[in-house]
Amino acid sequence: MGDTITAVSIRPLPPTPTQAPDCQVLPDWACPAQRPPAGRVWPESAVRFAVEVVDSTGVAGTFGPVSASVAAVVRDQVAPVVVGCDVDAWRVLASPALAGRHVHGAHVRLAVSAVELAAWDLRSLHHGAAVGALVGGQRRTQVPVYASALGIDIDHPLAADIAAWLTDTGFWASKWALPGADRGEPPSRDAQRLRRLRDAVGDAARLCVDVGGRWPLDYARQMLPALAEVGVSWIEEPGAVPASDLLAYGLARAEGEHDYDPADQLRALSGDVQIWQPDPSWCGGLAHTLAMVELAGLRGIRTIPHGGGLAAALALAEAAPAHLVPAIEYHLTLEPLRQAAQLHPLIPVHGTLTPRTAPGLTSGYRLATTEVTGANA
Repeated sequence: MGDTITAVSIRPLPPTPTQAPDCQVLPDWACPAQRPPAGRVWPESAVRFAVEVVDSTGVAGTFGPVSASVAAVVRDQVAPVVVGCDVDAWRVLASPALAGRHVHGAHVRLAVSAVELAAWDLRSLHHGAAVGALVGGQRRTQVPVYASALGIDIDHPLAADIAAWLTDTGFWASKWALPGADRGEPPSRDAQRLRRLRDAVGDAARLCVDVGGRWPLDYARQMLPALAEVGVSWIEEPGAVPASDLLAYGLARAEGEHDYDPADQLRALSGDVQIWQPDPSWCGGLAHTLAMVELAGLRGIRTIPHGGGLAAALALAEAAPAHLVPAIEYHLTLEPLRQAAQLHPLIPVHGTLTPRTAPGLTSGYRLATTEVTGANA
């Protein structure tokens, strides 16, 4: 056995900013159309932590943010079984035999993911090599990014201009939320919103819709002709809409960010999903998600990762063929908050991100001053 993991600690991060950080992507003129991101008021955003994994040579790897609930699972169930593991035993860390009786579900998988990703950061720093080189060799030097515009008021007069700007800037696609069902409006109002966006971006641009599982079935069925007419690239989390209905209109179903356990992921990839959207910082880490990407590819399913852990999604895409992972998500208004504690946030340039060539999964974190205890060998 080589060098081993000697400690897993929970390190506090600064709280989620109340104002937009400096790493905004949108131009200043677009600010009036932005709505406060939902993530700012989520309970898990109130207090944020990073997971730190230390090896026997004193090198430390870090990943975050995680919530207090996830940090507790790391401390109680994940840390005890990874302390003492070989730093290079990435398969062991990708599927640890967790302590405790309850070893499934969202919080457990987020905890496993955070430790696994911190271990990749550690491994990269330990060997002085980029994560992409350790995963199996860097395949791509640029990764396309699609813009998640869920924090843009689609009814604002500037919304169409923002959609056009995203297309002209080079983003792979843009994704929007349609508020009609939540407001009790007829489907025709959402159809009008979509046509306005299509007119702004042109026929060739990719336009996507995120339903979030909120549309009633009758509303969704009335919307399908409009989605097809506008040429939507995918409809995300359409809920109970049957596959036959989507197929009749040539529409692709996208989902996967909330498929936390491997069993959930296998069910999704065995069903009627055409675009799979895992989040490697939620569903088990980098190595596990890469294996599932390969499985999805064998079934003819493209993977377009969710951006909850952007550095992890970028490392995933960097290591995967472009035809399997054509792009990753960048949330225009939420991502700057997620990365506020990073020393050098990832910011798309001309709609692409450049994978790291230096050691480390990320550029590192600005930690808060309060110390939190962890597990040690």
